[in-house]
Amino acid sequence: MTQNLIDGFLNFRKQAYDSPHGTMRALMKLGQSPDYFIISCIDSRGNPGNVFQSQPGTFFSHKAMGAIVRPYKKGTALAAALQFALKYNKVKHIIILGHTGCGAVKALIDNIPDEDIASFVDVARSALNTAKELASAEETHDDLYRHAEEQIVLQSAENLRGYPSVQCALDEKRITIKPWLFDMHEGDLLEYNPDLAQFISLIHTAPTEKRVHA
Repeated sequence: MTQNLIDGFLNFRKQAYDSPHGTMRALMKLGQSPDYFIISCIDSRGNPGNVFQSQPGTFFSHKAMGAIVRPYKKGTALAAALQFALKYNKVKHIIILGHTGCGAVKALIDNIPDEDIASFVDVARSALNTAKELASAEETHDDLYRHAEEQIVLQSAENLRGYPSVQCALDEKRITIKPWLFDMHEGDLLEYNPDLAQFISLIHTAPTEKRVHA
C-alpha cells in the first residue's frame, strides 16, 4: 500500500542524488541556508514542495490547520522553529501560505463539534468576525469563506510579529512577512497588497470569479 511513496522516493533519489544536477550531496557537505520559511496548511493538495516545485534546501516548512499562526507562547513547535530559522540560519522571508477550499475555515464557520479541532481553529475567530463585516448582503456564503481565508492569513501574519525572533529580525530589517493565498480552484497565487487592501495575483492572471466550496 505504500509503494507509491517508495516510487516517489526512488524518483527523488534519482534526481537529487544521482543526477549531475542533484543538490543533496552538496547540501549534506556544506549545510543548508534556505531563504524562506513557509507556514502552510496541512491540506494534502497544497504541499509547498509540490506547489513550488522547489529544490531541496529552498525553504523551512511548518504546517498547521489553515496555516493558522497562534499568538506567541514560549516552547511551542513554531516558536522553536522560527528561532532556529531566523537566529541561526538567517532566513530572509516568512511566507504564510493559506489556500481556498480550506477545511479549517469550514470547521471554524460551521462550529465543528470536535474539541481538538475547534480549540485550535477558534483562535482565528476574530478573523472570521472581520470577514463577516466585510461580506456584503449581496455576497454568497462562498464569498464569506473567501473573506475568512484571506483574513486568517492576515491575522496569522500579525500574530507572527508577536514572536520575539520575528520581532528582532523585523527590527533589524532583515526579513519580510508575506501573506500569500493559493487559489486551488483557479491555479493562482496571490499576495496581500496593503496599498490596495486586497490580495493580488503574483502571476498576473486576469481576475476570476471567486468560488470556494464547489
